[in-house]
Amino acid sequence: MKNGHATPLVTSVCYVRLAVSELHAGARFVSDIFGLQQVAAEDGELAFRSDDRYRTVSLASNASDAASVGIEVWDDHALATIGERLGDLGFTVNRAEPEECRRRYVQSALLAEDASNNRIDLVVRPTRSGKRYFPSRDAGIVQFHSVGLRTTDNARDLAFWKALGAEVSDWVGDIAYLRIDGMHHRVALYPSTRNGLLYAAFEVEALDQIMQNSYFMQESQIRIVQGPGREAASRQIFLHVEGPDGLIFSYVNGMAEHGDKPRLARQFPLTAASLCDWGSESKDVPELSASV
Repeated sequence: MKNGHATPLVTSVCYVRLAVSELHAGARFVSDIFGLQQVAAEDGELAFRSDDRYRTVSLASNASDAASVGIEVWDDHALATIGERLGDLGFTVNRAEPEECRRRYVQSALLAEDASNNRIDLVVRPTRSGKRYFPSRDAGIVQFHSVGLRTTDNARDLAFWKALGAEVSDWVGDIAYLRIDGMHHRVALYPSTRNGLLYAAFEVEALDQIMQNSYFMQESQIRIVQGPGREAASRQIFLHVEGPDGLIFSYVNGMAEHGDKPRLARQFPLTAASLCDWGSESKDVPELSASV
């Protein structure tokens, strides 16, 4: 207990590791187009920053073990607690070897899989950088914010995240918005016929940067998947754009805070207005469409 509050098990979504078919083309998109800072190239991986962390995005050649989402855990005691909980629920959990921790720039980790076989790295003490974050393009990015994951087993995946201490803020149909801190959500689970990362979202300074990036993407002939728009449940403004191999990168701003006062998760219908109350629609990504 700390100041009358229980210490959380997890504290943030801290990175994504992505497997891409064209490594250098992917790097050009992440750096020159989307606007992250490239910082390292080690062991066949290219790393990028979006804030004070040493890296928040890594790209590697297409390999089965190269894709995962990093979740920062409070400490090693919390890590052990999570490992026991997930093991009791029947999930695959393995302690990371020193080399695996080195490649992820963390001190210790458990490598887990949810029911959809999404790889989740549960990590302690991810490395921060002493250097100021300085991107290649002024996209207005201030931090790595959240992720959307595809789920092929809603109930079991929800049990996975609840074992980490996450709670449902709201539902849109069967889409679950999960909070792990004071914000409305940091993880969203989207029912799908396949697994994998749906999007990685990065917070920008204000609505102005959402609009500026929208114009920049149009001028650069980058496909806008959806937006500018605003989620009805979280009030978050977003712009989803297509990156390498169909991966979606998002600019976001203005998410509502959940607050300390407990409340029931609200149920929104799976309609276009629930997904975006500004009227933008995604025609080609089933998980972002109300027609599924």
